[in-house]
Amino acid sequence: MDNLSKAKEEVIRFHEQIAAWFRGDEPVAAGGIKGLLANFSPDFRIVSPEGNRSSLEELAAMIRELLGKLPDMRIAVKDIQGYATDYHVLLTYTEVQADSGGENSRYSSAVFIRDGDRMLWLDLWERF
Repeated sequence: MDNLSKAKEEVIRFHEQIAAWFRGDEPVAAGGIKGLLANFSPDFRIVSPEGNRSSLEELAAMIRELLGKLPDMRIAVKDIQGYATDYHVLLTYTEVQADSGGENSRYSSAVFIRDGDRMLWLDLWERF
């Protein structure tokens, strides 16, 4: 599978897993935060829609607190587009989150780096 396809597959996989984490689904919860974030580079950083910058450790701490806190969370990813080199992938996509409180969309740009057969999240920018 080429790098672009691997990165697209990783975006879908991660969003399925994070939604399951928010709901507290047992198989994902049993894997813990390390399992959830296994395809993230140690150098990962994120900029939230509010403009806050966080490291992987800071993101992990925030996510850890949300296990099972949103029992009806659903997340869909659409409009994935990108460009790949031999070692990097740049993707843009729309993430739609929905629960009993309503629905919101995030527009994201993500950079991935190749690590063997995997594509690791390196950088993520989100906006509303």
